[in-house]
Amino acid sequence: MVFIPLGLLTLAIFGKLVIIQFIEGPELRERAEREVIKEMRIEAERGNIYSADGKLLATSMPVYDLHFDPVSVEEELFYDELDDLCLKLSQFPGERSAAGWRTYIIQGLNKNNRYLALGEKLSYNQLQEVKSYPIFREGKYRGGLVIEQENHRKMPLGKIAERTIGREREHFATGLEGAYSTYLQGKDGKRLKQKIGKGNWKPLNDLNEIEPVDGFDLVSTIDTRMQDITHHALLEMLEYQEADHGCAVVMDVKTGAIKAIANLGRTDKGTYFEKRNYAVWESTEPGSTFKLASVLALFEDGYADLNTPVDTENGIYEYQGQKIKDSNGKGYGQTTLQVAFEKSSNVGIAKTVIDHYSQDPQRFIDRFYSIGLDRTLELPIKGEGKPRIPTVNDPDWSGISLPWISFGYETSFTPLQILSLYNAVANDGILVKPRFLQSVQEHGRNIEMMETEILNPSICSPETLNKLQALLEGVVENGTARTGANSVCSMAGKTGTCQLNYWKSGPREYQASFAGYFPAHNPRYSCIVVVNKPQKDYYGSNVAFPVFRKIAEGIFRNTPQENQLRSKPLLALLEQDAQQEHLELGAEMPDLSGANGASWISAFENAGYTVRISGVGRVVWQYPAPGAPLSKKQLIELKLQ
Repeated sequence: MVFIPLGLLTLAIFGKLVIIQFIEGPELRERAEREVIKEMRIEAERGNIYSADGKLLATSMPVYDLHFDPVSVEEELFYDELDDLCLKLSQFPGERSAAGWRTYIIQGLNKNNRYLALGEKLSYNQLQEVKSYPIFREGKYRGGLVIEQENHRKMPLGKIAERTIGREREHFATGLEGAYSTYLQGKDGKRLKQKIGKGNWKPLNDLNEIEPVDGFDLVSTIDTRMQDITHHALLEMLEYQEADHGCAVVMDVKTGAIKAIANLGRTDKGTYFEKRNYAVWESTEPGSTFKLASVLALFEDGYADLNTPVDTENGIYEYQGQKIKDSNGKGYGQTTLQVAFEKSSNVGIAKTVIDHYSQDPQRFIDRFYSIGLDRTLELPIKGEGKPRIPTVNDPDWSGISLPWISFGYETSFTPLQILSLYNAVANDGILVKPRFLQSVQEHGRNIEMMETEILNPSICSPETLNKLQALLEGVVENGTARTGANSVCSMAGKTGTCQLNYWKSGPREYQASFAGYFPAHNPRYSCIVVVNKPQKDYYGSNVAFPVFRKIAEGIFRNTPQENQLRSKPLLALLEQDAQQEHLELGAEMPDLSGANGASWISAFENAGYTVRISGVGRVVWQYPAPGAPLSKKQLIELKLQ
């Protein structure tokens, strides 16, 4: 009775052995080989990101994980130099003592552990030091040192444009790192490794099965000098105002290249850092900066001109049971559309729009759609906010939507979307796509250049464009940003002040902004500044415009300035001098480039104009620009040399 069960068990075991050896054997041996020896991925070195002026913005820095195979070391060498090695290893910060290292290594040797961990994420200099230690200096095969390299992303210039440069993560990438990852990532290689227990893998040899191919380098449009100016100008105002967050962007007018972009958010400790890419992501009601689009519609549809009369009354206008108010609390009385725009009169703009579009409000909205303001910029950087301009068919359209939209409420745009509109006005009506990348390089050689992309070749007629430019210049000369009239750099733009939480009770929160370009004539850069929830003041003229001015003046002073007027042949200048005594002034500003300054000064003053001059000789710069309408109220500025 005892023998029969034991005999059956023996037969079962023998039968299973036969099955494993001859039937399941080939598959199990193949599976064991797959699990013990595996082809592992070798990460390619990610490409670098450079600024437009050649500074390194992001790079892959190698770090090293070190392990020790004591079994591979000759016994005599091992015991002769073990104590000296342990003494060196004890110098690692926060690691074991020399005695602790000796016990750890001996135990590993006794257990036949061929992959003893020594240290993680060591720098290249630390690696070179460890390679000089006793035993390890004998090389990989005699010394048993196992080295594995990983690449970590670093930003050598610190936090500069951090959100725009972005981060490369396994499941979600941001900024340029994510947008152009296909260029940066390269092609991974492969290497055979052997499993040696406890989830550890050891390279079988020094040679890779497939060598990795490094990624391409990117040259961004960011200029580190402009970025530094922009960052610190914004930071200074945010700290003074104790604002929640803000952003500032500088864009090249002709190419759409983003030269500087700062996004700063407040921490619980009151400091600021690149918290989110507000310029790309945050979509809010823009407030009065949207008035530019409203007057564009009025001009294009032929409903108004600069001198169109408008009654701002006492600064309060009731429409459909709701009150529209001017910020000064008293209005500007009987005036013109130009003055209403320069002073940022909500009443003046709203009444003009109501007068001409109340019977067909969709026509007003259609004008914005025809420009392309309803569409995203399709930026390569992920997370762009979607613009919103309601139509009369939307469920939330109401009787007051028309006037509210005219001064920037019930709509939403990102700062970059608003900046693109202002940039188009500076760029002769051409709406270009903002771009962050200048070129793709391989070992310093350009392999792909990024071209300027035109989104709309003409947002309006030349006549409307001239009027818009005159309005934006007037804001700085005579309007809400007149503190910049005497700046070393001429500027044009529009202030914006928007209440963020007007629909609910509680403390009021505001957004201050300014969008524009500089210099006012032959502009080179456009810029927008947005400050959210400032605590000491909230008007765009007092919060956002000072930042814009500091950025413009800083860039202007550090940028070589070219003659803003075209030169004329000597013969033409001589003929012009001969005709000076017959100078006549028409309705438009003449082209004075190269003209005799003294003669024209007399002509203007005799005609009743006020002239401001600097220098002597011939005209090298003038304001207003050639062809601009002349007004006796306007200051004529001439620079001579």
